[in-house]
Amino acid sequence: MVIARISIGSIGLQAVPGWSALPFLRPVHELDPDDPVEILRVLPERFHDQFLAEYYEAASEAARQVDGYRQLHDLLRRWRLSAAAYSAPGFEERLQAVQEAIRTGSLDGSVPIEEIVPGWPDRLRATASGSKVLPSSS
Repeated sequence: MVIARISIGSIGLQAVPGWSALPFLRPVHELDPDDPVEILRVLPERFHDQFLAEYYEAASEAARQVDGYRQLHDLLRRWRLSAAAYSAPGFEERLQAVQEAIRTGSLDGSVPIEEIVPGWPDRLRATASGSKVLPSSS
């Protein structure tokens, strides 16, 4: 039971029931799915070394350059999404099926990209023409 929750900037604090609030405040840690510790928790162990190498490099770059933060943020987001995919039940079987389809040239079970990505032909033309502005998907 939480008696009081106090926010000071981005730091959340919570009081322990039955005690004077100030001496017994402790941080409340909200789950951040892009936290490297959370990513490692979800990510299968065989990917840990690769993730850590990329993370340390991006974190080092972020410490040296202001625009490095965005690159670090993007890296963490990609790894979070990858960790979710890699740890999903049946991932290995689906990956093997795709690899086999590529190896044999089979299209069984595939879906044309035009059915998945709205406006794909327009996006493809825009990219081919060198346009940096992609058509809207509306």
